[in-house]
Amino acid sequence: MQLLTAAPATPADLAIVYERTAREGMVHSGLMRGERFEIAEDYNEDWACASVTWSAGGEEEYRFLGDGAVNVRSAGVLTLARGARYAYAALGDAPFRSNMISFPRWITDAAEDAVLEGEAKPAATRLETRLTRPDAALSALMNAIVARCRSGETDDDWYAEKCALLYAGLIEAQDQRAAARERIEAVKPGTRAELARRAETAKKTILQRFGEHSLALNDIAREACLSPYHLIRVFKAVAGTTPAQFLKHVRMDAALRLLKETRLSTGEIAHAVGYSDRTAFFKAFRKHYGAAPSAMERMKA
Repeated sequence: MQLLTAAPATPADLAIVYERTAREGMVHSGLMRGERFEIAEDYNEDWACASVTWSAGGEEEYRFLGDGAVNVRSAGVLTLARGARYAYAALGDAPFRSNMISFPRWITDAAEDAVLEGEAKPAATRLETRLTRPDAALSALMNAIVARCRSGETDDDWYAEKCALLYAGLIEAQDQRAAARERIEAVKPGTRAELARRAETAKKTILQRFGEHSLALNDIAREACLSPYHLIRVFKAVAGTTPAQFLKHVRMDAALRLLKETRLSTGEIAHAVGYSDRTAFFKAFRKHYGAAPSAMERMKA
């Protein structure tokens, strides 16, 4: 397993990382500031592997070949399908922590073999490219993997076991999202699929714009091309919660990540996750986690 705490310095170094990653896998956890990587013109299909990436305290842009861009901030994670081609940019002037786990081909091939051998459902094959919010168990597993990377520990068997568990968990979560789409009330399957796509657009909007103090239901509904009333119904069917509740959870996820992985003050964190009133942020944080932000900071120390 490759363990990286800094970005490759040159395109040649990046190509070496790509080549090794498909065979061995990779865990990267390091500070980024201003790095940019264009889509490799000499891309080799043998480099293709699935990944999951997330950051704290900054913003990363992934521009996909012929399929738009996704911005990753301090909430949610971006899963990358095997073979996804993209240009990368670390935005802003301040350094921030970026994390990525890339799965070796033997892990993804094993998932596909399990389907062929009848040991898994046909849906459980490949990771999709999607900005999403993982559950607490997956978040804890991802954080444990990158924490060990930063510590310099090099137990390949441990990384292989944890990465295999993580990939299986991400696939299971993906399958659960697909199953949830069937709960949408629609006569035609095509209509149900379109409404599910719009609900995903609403999720993506929240995950990318949660830091805007004025972000409201009307803004999210406009992005999803639904009325606010219709969005609430469809979103709840797919996500099991309302857009407003999902936004609160995303903001609290981001706040905890920033507390643990940056040196921002609680006031700066409140502003970064969309609260213009620091008192309102403190109340929301205590209600969500059962402790004040200062207590979480003491745990970090």
